[in-house]
Amino acid sequence: MKTQLYNWHVKNGDMINFSGFKMPVMYSSIKEEHMAVRNAAGLFDVSHMGRMWIEGHDAEKFLNLLVPRDLKKTQVGKAAYTFMLNEQGGFRDDIVFARIENNKWLLVWNAGNLEKIKLWMNEFKNILTQFIDLDLTLVEISSSSAMFALQGPKAHQVLLNAFKGEIEPPLPWRAFPVSSNDIDLILSGTGYTGEKGCEIIVLDTTCEDPSKANRIWNLVLEAGSRPCGLGARDSLRLEAGLALYGNDINEKINPIEADLFFPPFIHMDKPYFIGKSQLENLSKKKSNHIRIGFIARKKGPSPRPGVKLFKEEQEIGFATSGGFSPLLNLGIGMGYIITDLNKEGVSIQFEVRGKLYEAEIIKFPPFDTEKYGKNRK
Repeated sequence: MKTQLYNWHVKNGDMINFSGFKMPVMYSSIKEEHMAVRNAAGLFDVSHMGRMWIEGHDAEKFLNLLVPRDLKKTQVGKAAYTFMLNEQGGFRDDIVFARIENNKWLLVWNAGNLEKIKLWMNEFKNILTQFIDLDLTLVEISSSSAMFALQGPKAHQVLLNAFKGEIEPPLPWRAFPVSSNDIDLILSGTGYTGEKGCEIIVLDTTCEDPSKANRIWNLVLEAGSRPCGLGARDSLRLEAGLALYGNDINEKINPIEADLFFPPFIHMDKPYFIGKSQLENLSKKKSNHIRIGFIARKKGPSPRPGVKLFKEEQEIGFATSGGFSPLLNLGIGMGYIITDLNKEGVSIQFEVRGKLYEAEIIKFPPFDTEKYGKNRK
């Protein structure tokens, strides 16, 4: 599949297959694009992600059955990160909701689960309508909209420049509709890089007529941002300690093991949500393994997904994500180890081509948060 900007990407970037889409992995180099986001502003095409309107008087009630976060607490104009769980408490996906109007919600989910979540939403609606009448409409807009992520410490200034001050940049976890040059947009103070910024959804634009998507993309680029590919998006989210569905979380891993079992992502005081009873049972006993971050102690090979992790030459777990940190100039990773060993600063090793390399367990993010990231001074 292709996004609206496919022709632009082919001319300017190195293309790969990703979750069924042809997407740019980079335009210049992953390191340059990574550092552009940490130091200035980068623009990503994330149109491959799923998008859906959920509308109607019963929208909130319907969604509150599907997710562990209490969406009653999400007011109009706010966005919220949470999960969809299966009956065993495992991750169907991690998702973002935005409450655009009282009875109108926007759902954004991962490209790798594009069909799965769409089918599950409709299946669950059909199950409920066998027993109760629902004022509810689900409208997928993945192919009739584009989505861009503008990220970095200068992202807000770039947005102001792009729209000549007519559009105020969204605060973190705020979301609202705006229009510019007869193009309808949804702006949200969200992203997955660990930096300040926003995401821009361009409505009513398709691969057959991508003119609106192209206009907004070029407008934001010309205002002072740099195009960035999937390579930098992955290294940035790993550096920030953000889990990637399919690597770090999946249907067989639950939020307790993933170290994501806390408010506001999950509200266990809700009367019901899918997976709640299993999470209640799991929370009463100690998990055998838990998600951790780690960093190499010296320059050398970087860890990769699937490599084994060791403690004093005894296997203790495995990496689920890994790579080179352009900011730290060291290899970093994420993975699962024996729960009892989860302590910041503990020495471990990761294996590359039969050789062990020294590392230590870290608390994300590993960089100086006064100089980098969304909370920088």
